[in-house]
This record gives sequence, structure tokens and C-alpha cells, in this order.
Amino acid sequence: MTKKTKSLVVVMAVTAMMLAACSGNGNNNGEQATAKPEATGNTNGNAGEGKQEEPVSVKVLANFGRADLTENEKAFFQKVNDALNIDFQLIIPPSSGYAEQLQLTLISGDVPDVVFFPSEQDEMFINAVRDGAVIPINSYLENSENLKNYSYEHSWEALKTMRDDNIYGVPRTSITRNDGFMVRKDWLNNLGMEIPADNEVTLEQFNEILRAFTFDDPDRDGKQDTYGVGSYVDANKVLLPVLVSELGHYGWQKSTDGSYPFMLPEYDAQSDVYKNILLYTQKLYAEGILDPDSPLNDSAAASERFKQGVTGVIRGFAGHVNAQEKVLKDIDPQAELTYLFVKGPEGKVQGTGYGTGIWGVWAVTAESEHPEKVVQAFDYMLSEEGWDYLYNGIEGVDYKLVNNEKVYNPDISRGIATSIMRRHNAPEFFLDPTKFTKAELDRVSPWVDKAVATVVTSMDKGYVPPAAREPQYMDYKLTWDELTTKIMLGDLPIDQLDKARADWYKNGGEQYLKEMNEYIQSLEN
Repeated sequence: MTKKTKSLVVVMAVTAMMLAACSGNGNNNGEQATAKPEATGNTNGNAGEGKQEEPVSVKVLANFGRADLTENEKAFFQKVNDALNIDFQLIIPPSSGYAEQLQLTLISGDVPDVVFFPSEQDEMFINAVRDGAVIPINSYLENSENLKNYSYEHSWEALKTMRDDNIYGVPRTSITRNDGFMVRKDWLNNLGMEIPADNEVTLEQFNEILRAFTFDDPDRDGKQDTYGVGSYVDANKVLLPVLVSELGHYGWQKSTDGSYPFMLPEYDAQSDVYKNILLYTQKLYAEGILDPDSPLNDSAAASERFKQGVTGVIRGFAGHVNAQEKVLKDIDPQAELTYLFVKGPEGKVQGTGYGTGIWGVWAVTAESEHPEKVVQAFDYMLSEEGWDYLYNGIEGVDYKLVNNEKVYNPDISRGIATSIMRRHNAPEFFLDPTKFTKAELDRVSPWVDKAVATVVTSMDKGYVPPAAREPQYMDYKLTWDELTTKIMLGDLPIDQLDKARADWYKNGGEQYLKEMNEYIQSLEN
């Protein structure tokens, strides 16, 4: 460990104090560590000896916001230790320098059992796989039912890094959502406007709300100083359209005209979907309904405009409504929020889920002497018992039972334990029970559930074809972003989209479509 002078090693040691904190379960599986890695991942050991072997050390290089574990976080990892007879050790460098520490670790020769990579597309991860520093875990997954049941199927496909059947890591799942809009409920009340009980509105109803929030003095201050909706530019300075999936854009799907088996609306000359997306935002901007600062704002600035009562609608995660409302009330005690979904052309709520469903990769290294224990540790965290500890916490540590209801310790912090693994079908994970009252959970849970249940997965599964890395393609992508933003702002007419598409095809787009279609077809087969 001498080469990791900037790292902090947090060791889950078995102490009398920790055993007291975790009493009631102990080593509930009675499992023993095997002397050598087993291809089946079976670690039942030789139970007939009636003797517990020394815990197997599992060292994990991780990237969290802080390096020190709270007592309740230590208690969680101790539960993992007790269940599997391991010694789970976190090596946590400063988060601001994690990439540098990760690179140094990989070349140092002193590599832990597990290394966290921020993405399955991270260059260091791909190189580590190619160099043999990271090993396949297929055989250890055979008995890992929890990992298989609670991870997206396409996440495993994305972890077949060499495009063969070998899987090179455990996905830290990102739960895919179709986020709707936070809306000023007090403004709706002032205007005498009601929304459906299911919080779903048609495009026409959404437009009525935006117009009223812009022109009908919704805050009752006698001034015309509000805007219906706010947007912002992304990291590439591209303005985000106000509506996307709500106008029929569901990412890569089967083509309607057959020129390619699969198509993205941006590049489909036979479809008006992307044209309608640009025109909708252009119309709102021209009429003064879209906040005129949107082309200058990043997401933080757009959020601030919403908090200050400049805009009445903003896209956001339903699980943040309560926290956002509390901030609003500090500024305007009368402020209230609700949440809306806009129905698409088919008359129902649907939204695109992009990417691989992966929020980082736990990669097992070639230096690990017990890779089966590594995989078991992550599998246990998604088991019924492990997930209960991870999400609900541990009785007597995170909470106490009062009248058969959990009362949480207000001083606890669970950030590290709850950032290590997730179930893909557990949207409640977004709603930390230590931060919400029962009434607050009852309010937002249906919105969060709907955001998860209405996802339409884009068929590209987050794949980036080699053509996208060609200089000619990358250069024109910048031009494309500039042109489409200008169309939304009314600086260019919509018919310029046809020319932009034609130029995109000439500057590597045709090869891009060919490679993407081949990839999606390979998944279909």
C-alpha cells in the first residue's frame, strides 16, 4: 500500500463494538471461504469441519465523495462481511483525483481485487480488459441469481467488452427514468386551472398551462414577468428542446421506411418527428413562452430561475420535488409544486431510456485470489437480506422501531452504502427513507414509479460506433449542434434541417448508420 499515499484505506475490522451494532444476524449463512477460486462461485466450503476459516480479504478501489465511513455505513459492510466470511476493504482516493489514482494503481503492480471504473466505455477500462488486467466473471455469475435478476439484460451485453461472450465486470446499475416536469401548483391554483388526478396531460393541456403561466400573471404580482417554461444548454452548449419523447422520439427504433432497419429521428428524412421537436421549441421561444435566458443557462442557472419564480415549469426528477419545494418556500411561503407527464402522439406517457443502464463498473482484477468472493459480495448486496440492509438500513443503527414503524436516526449518513449497488426495478431507491416522511413518500412515489414504468429503451443500448470517433464525423457533429440550436432560436428556417441532414450523411453519417445498424442487428440476433 506504500504506493497509494493519497488513498485512505477503510478496513471493516470485526470489533466488539461492531458486533454489538450488528447483533441479531451475525454470520447467518455459516459459509466458509474456499482455499482457491472456484469456477462455480460456490463458497460453502467444508461445513463438516465445523470450523470457520479466516475471512477472505477483498480490497476494493472505489470512487465516492468522501473517504471516511460513518458508523452505520461500517455496520452495513460488516453485515456483508458476516454473511460471506470476507473482510471488505474500501480504498477511497480523493474523488477529485480518482482518474489519476486509478491510472497509477493499474500500472503500479499493486492492484486490489476490485477496481471501479466510471463507465464501461471508459478508455482505461477497455485497455485494462485488453491487457488482461481485468478478468471475465462469467463462471462466477452462474450462481449469482440476484445480480442476474436485478440488473438490466442490456447491461450485461454492454459489458461484453471484446464483443464475445465474456463479461468483464459487475454493473452498478443506473435506474432508467422518463422524467416529466415540476410545475408550480400555487400558480395553477391562482389561475383556477386543474390537472388530471393521474398527473398526465395532453399536449394541448400542456400548452394551455405554459401560455397561462406566461401571459396571465400566475404569481399575482401585477407584472408580466414570468415565463411558462425554462430550458438550458448542455455541456456542449446545445440547447435542449422542451419536448422530445412527448413528440414521438424514442431513440433508436425500427425504421418505418426500410432504408435502414433501425433509425434515429434526427437522421430520418422520411420522418417529421425531429422537425416537430425543433419547431415546437422554436415556437415557444418566438412567442416568449420559453425563458429567453435558456440559450445562456446551464442546468444550475435554469433551476435557479425556477426557484426564483421566473419560470413555472421545468423538467426534473420527481424524487426531487419535495426538496425543491422546500427551497421555494424559503423564497415564497405560498409556493407549492406538483408534477406532470405529457402524453405522446399515441395518447399515453412514454419516454426514451438511453444508455446501458450502467452507472459505473466494478471490475475484478487478475490479481484477485478469490474472484468468486468478490462477485458474491455484490450479489449479496442485491439479495433480499442485503437489499433490506442497504435500502432500509439496520435496526438499532439506522433506525429503531416505534409502534412497528421505522424511526430513523436524524444524524446518520448513508451515501456510500447506497451508492455501491442498485436494483434496476426498485425506483424506491431514489427515495431515501431517512429523508422523507411517510406523507412525502406517498406523494412522490407514484410519480417516480411512473417515470420508471414508462421507459421505452433505445435499441442502441448506449453503443458508440467507431465511425463516431472519426475526425470528419466529430467536426461535423459540432456544426450539426450549432445548426439545430439556431433553428430552435429562429435564427435559421426549419428547411435548413434537410441540408444539415444531407451534409451529415456526407461527413461520416452514412458509415455511422451502417455500423450502428450492424450492432443493433447483432443484438437482435
